[in-house]
Amino acid sequence: MNTNKYAVSIILPCYNVAQYIERAIDSILIQDFKDYEIIIINDGSTDNLLQKCDDLGYTEKGYIKILSFKNQGLSQARNEGLKIAQGEYVYFFDPDDYINQGMLSKVYLKAKEGNYDAVHFGFQTIYEDQGGIHYDKAESPYVYQTNDEIIHNYLPRFLGITQDNINSFVDLNHLWNSKEFSGVWRFLYKRSVLIDNKILFPKRIKLIEDKLFNARFFCYAKTIALMDDVLYNYVIKEKGLLTSSLNNVKGLVEDKIIGIEQRAILRNLYLKEKNIDIFSYYIGTIVFSALELIMRLSDISFFSSRKELKRYMNMEDVRVGIKEIDVSHLPLKLRLPIVMLKYRLTYLLLGGMRVLKMMGLKINI
Repeated sequence: MNTNKYAVSIILPCYNVAQYIERAIDSILIQDFKDYEIIIINDGSTDNLLQKCDDLGYTEKGYIKILSFKNQGLSQARNEGLKIAQGEYVYFFDPDDYINQGMLSKVYLKAKEGNYDAVHFGFQTIYEDQGGIHYDKAESPYVYQTNDEIIHNYLPRFLGITQDNINSFVDLNHLWNSKEFSGVWRFLYKRSVLIDNKILFPKRIKLIEDKLFNARFFCYAKTIALMDDVLYNYVIKEKGLLTSSLNNVKGLVEDKIIGIEQRAILRNLYLKEKNIDIFSYYIGTIVFSALELIMRLSDISFFSSRKELKRYMNMEDVRVGIKEIDVSHLPLKLRLPIVMLKYRLTYLLLGGMRVLKMMGLKINI
């Protein structure tokens, strides 16, 4: 049985974020809503995070808990926080970001309005080094009232490029913009749904851990309310985990492979729990990832690129996805390379990409 000591548990996974922690915690402390606990998970930080927390008086506040573990990664740090959370709702907050004043009261009141399993709200992206702000919102306030509606109408917006996205193709910008950003800090989650269904963050995942967590949650959630309020500030620094991973071609291959494996686990979950096959919800991601890898691998030696590409292309879901995807609605410049993949002309594509780059031509997907 779940007991709720607080309205909201705020979980901050922290690794070497001493320089940001005061801004993050201050953005919580100035809230007009006070029924919360703050759980700081020190994930093996090597900076002065603990000393900073002590200097700022966090260790003296009963509603702030600080737990230290050896470095296990972002996902497990969040899981450790969830294990001890005592809130009716859970909020995962990245400590290098910050929330707007009034955020907690607005989101919690919305959650209680309909006893929703989750509330989804808007955010803005702040480019710390380059300057500038990009706004992103839910399109309009809405409430998903059933699990069936969440699975068929909401889940496809997050999981990947769907067959329906490809069938309604307008241009590449429209295709990419049809996907919602999956950051868990966009959601307030009912803790009982997470605990009762053993929903945790998957380990050893670097790029799509939030997407996978949300997809598991959507399998069980019965109601989700959308708000168009911009309440979170997502700060992007010049050199972060995402940037470094994408610049490492072999690491990118590994990330893509893990992404396929994890989506297969999700597919089996939905088949088992709901008797629903979600393969078409991410079939486009499988195929476009193959084209992306061909583009990126053409920058390294041909022998190494063939070896790395083979690892991805030999996966069963990749073979099936390339075979089954319908590309009749795509323009020729996209349809042609995918048709070449269907006819197993993978290495011809890889060689052709290398030649085009040597000629100085700019290639984009």
